[in-house]
Amino acid sequence: MAITLAVRGTYAGAAIALVGAFLFDVVDGPVAKRTRGRTAEQGAFGANLDSLADMVSAGAALGVVIMSYGHFHVLYVVVAVVLAAATALRLSYFNVHGLDAAAGRYTGLPTDLAIIIFVALMLLDGPLGHVAFRAVLSAGGFVLAALMVSPVRIPKLTGRWYVTLIAVALVLAALHAVRLMTL
Repeated sequence: MAITLAVRGTYAGAAIALVGAFLFDVVDGPVAKRTRGRTAEQGAFGANLDSLADMVSAGAALGVVIMSYGHFHVLYVVVAVVLAAATALRLSYFNVHGLDAAAGRYTGLPTDLAIIIFVALMLLDGPLGHVAFRAVLSAGGFVLAALMVSPVRIPKLTGRWYVTLIAVALVLAALHAVRLMTL
């Protein structure tokens, strides 16, 4: 949905759809783990499907939003390709190495956090001039790509931090909804 809305130029709607993708991503794992009678094969299938959904929401959708803001100029295509490649590498690394269970940390920026940071950056559309905003969003795309494949250790958010992140996402969606209503 975010891709379609971005191509149509409805960026606030695309941001809300990205928050929706984030929310589904953060709840699907806990729901799956609590499903009774789930086989190991079903768990593996779900994990792979989750990675595919993450690739679409963080790799493809964020890239399309950037390209759409840049009117599909080749420079913005480069940002989108780098972001998609970094997302694929990050997801592949996670699928092989997983979470450092002892430390409770991820290696590299998780895709769900990348989505929320990107949606927050999208709030700068308007306060910044059009050219400045596109530059900031593109630079943000490169920074997110670099963080996803970096050795930075990001703690897994649990408990109240998990709830806080969901609340932040909902606030971001509400802010974009207000922008959507005022267009």
